[in-house]
Order: sequence, then C-alpha cells, then structure tokens
Amino acid sequence: MQNNFKIKIKENIIQELNQDLYRYLNMDLYDVDHYFGYHNGYLYKLINKVYNKHGAKGLRIEIKYIIQYLIFLFNKLKNNSSFEDNILVIIYFRLYYKHYSYRKKTYENQIRFNF
Repeated sequence: MQNNFKIKIKENIIQELNQDLYRYLNMDLYDVDHYFGYHNGYLYKLINKVYNKHGAKGLRIEIKYIIQYLIFLFNKLKNNSSFEDNILVIIYFRLYYKHYSYRKKTYENQIRFNF
C-alpha cells in the first residue's frame, strides 16, 4: 500500500514538472531529455535517484532547480551562434548544474546572521 502511494506521489510531481516545462519552455520531459542530449533517459534516472534518496520535498526542490537551469540554458543558447547547441549544453551542464546532494542547503525557517 505504501509503495503504491509513493509511486502516485512521484507521478504527480513528474506531472507538475511536465506542466511547468510546457508553461515555460513549451516542451515536455521527453523532449527536454532528447533535445539537450541527455540520451538513455538521464533526466528520468536523475528524478528517480533524487526521489529515492531525498523524498518528495527533495524532488520538488530539484524540479524547480531543473526548470531554472533549463531557462538559463535556453537564454544562453539563444544569442550564441558560434557553437553548436549540443556542445554548449555539455559545457554549461558541466559548469553550472549541481545535483541536489551537492548543493548547499538553505533552511527557510531558520534565521541566519552573517557577521
């Protein structure tokens, strides 16, 4: 019973990701996976890895990060005609994308003083 519930939660989060991708980029997850050269279902593997390790909250945070990263990437690709898109995607992916486990976590409900 719990396993079915977890699967349903993950499907709902992926559906929200698809909605946001359509809203901001006019693409779905499958198109993004192939357009950016992440063949063999890399984004799907990434989603599974984050969900299994960090749960629903971690997956929602990762999805927001993925969408922000893709918007950033589209803006960079739009004005660059010197290089091919697939080369730039690989370069920017290596430079700027950080997996959820490697990013610095900020806690929104905690007060922080930088002295």
